[in-house]
Amino acid sequence: MSNRYLKPTGMKNRFLKRWLPATLSAALLVMAGTVATTRTNVFGQHSAQSANQQVALPSPADLSRTFISVAKQVKPAVVNIDVVEKVNVRATRGQMMPQIPGFPPFGGGQGEPGKKRGTGSGVIVSADGYILTNNHVAGGATEIQVKLSDGSEYKAKLIGTDPETDLAVIKIEGNSFSYAKLGDSGRLEQGEWVIALGSPFGLEQTMTAGIISATGRDLRNGPYDNYIQTDASINPGNSGGPLVNMQGEVVGINTMIFSRSGGSEGIGFAVPSNLGQKVYNQLVKNGKVSRGYLGLNLQNATPSIAKSLGYEGVTGALVGDVTKDGPAAKSDLRSGDMIVEFDGKKVTSAKQLTELVADTATGKAVQVKYLRDGRVQNTTIQIGERPSGKQIAERELNENSQGTKLGISVGTVTPEIAAELKLKVKSGVLIQSVQPDGPAADAGLQPGDVIHQINRTPVTSAETLTSALRGLQNAKEVVLQVERNGQLSFITVSFE
Repeated sequence: MSNRYLKPTGMKNRFLKRWLPATLSAALLVMAGTVATTRTNVFGQHSAQSANQQVALPSPADLSRTFISVAKQVKPAVVNIDVVEKVNVRATRGQMMPQIPGFPPFGGGQGEPGKKRGTGSGVIVSADGYILTNNHVAGGATEIQVKLSDGSEYKAKLIGTDPETDLAVIKIEGNSFSYAKLGDSGRLEQGEWVIALGSPFGLEQTMTAGIISATGRDLRNGPYDNYIQTDASINPGNSGGPLVNMQGEVVGINTMIFSRSGGSEGIGFAVPSNLGQKVYNQLVKNGKVSRGYLGLNLQNATPSIAKSLGYEGVTGALVGDVTKDGPAAKSDLRSGDMIVEFDGKKVTSAKQLTELVADTATGKAVQVKYLRDGRVQNTTIQIGERPSGKQIAERELNENSQGTKLGISVGTVTPEIAAELKLKVKSGVLIQSVQPDGPAADAGLQPGDVIHQINRTPVTSAETLTSALRGLQNAKEVVLQVERNGQLSFITVSFE
């Protein structure tokens, strides 16, 4: 799925459009008789029925009363959030100054400080006024105004943010607020009814309904992607609002939509409440989120890679690279090892291992079981604290001058990678990411391309690429030999 269609649902930098409300199919509400299936009923009660057992559908009136009851229960905890951010407006290539109807332009001119206004949603989760919302709603705010369902308004202060999960906590002063309960998102089932509440396009206290379309969605936005997908209508301004089950429990925080038009197209995403609870607890206690860290670049193993490692099956996490000076650098692990067990828990995938490590206390010595050359081995790693995404990016740029020169991040091609990609040339560097509007992007380079030469000089590792570029500091352009989909070609990259 291309991330260019994934849009945060805060109303920052959005234009107001006229939309037709989505309607539920009347057929779902008037079906008579019974069905034979295994399902969760509309009231959220989990039931396991055999193929021969019958489950009666509720009447339209019963379903309506349930929606009404949940709305009355949760709405007092749902808030509208208006924010002001300071911005320094600068002219950028291919961009125009954004403007929201009803607000002045963001800034008085090029290079002059201005103000950006936006609106989103949130949900009160404690009687003393702690509110869970999105980082892209409140994270950069200098002023935060919260409006409750009864019309009362409060100034809020930012408690903490977690850009990795796009969550934030803000607080209003008081000790007797209505609040919503965080439910167990781990119990959600596909097909279960849910309700989204918030302020789409600034329309406060709006309620929409739908079902759980899927759970555990990895959109490749970050290492902790585990989104709930729903067809409940979510639009700009819904960001930070709750996704609620039929018991009135918050099971997710609405975060983004998949859309080509900018509005709801029936595919919305929410951060699961179980993840939200972990982030909330740390932000309230410490003002930040601390996560365990190994310092490994992990990937899933394909059958061919697993076979080359002498490993039957594909479960586990393959070590692509070991971060210099990271916790794992002091262990026996190296590129090509397959991690199969972490702290006594079986490892099933790179993502699962990342989550296990994140939940491990910093400083803890953990036993890691891995496979190398067909033999199981063990090592001990002392867990470090994960740097922020910004710190990781800055370190990568500092360690790899090609990041600032070409606008790419790369990894050395291992024998396993060469075999998996069926490379004609078995050495080089694999492009992992391309900086938008950088020299490499302008030249048409893409993630997955492999660089074999720079100005006819062989490139065998990230270090040799860096060294070659250092010798070409004053060059206005370079010629790269690149392999893509089994085809070799030469590409000129201009630095002007």
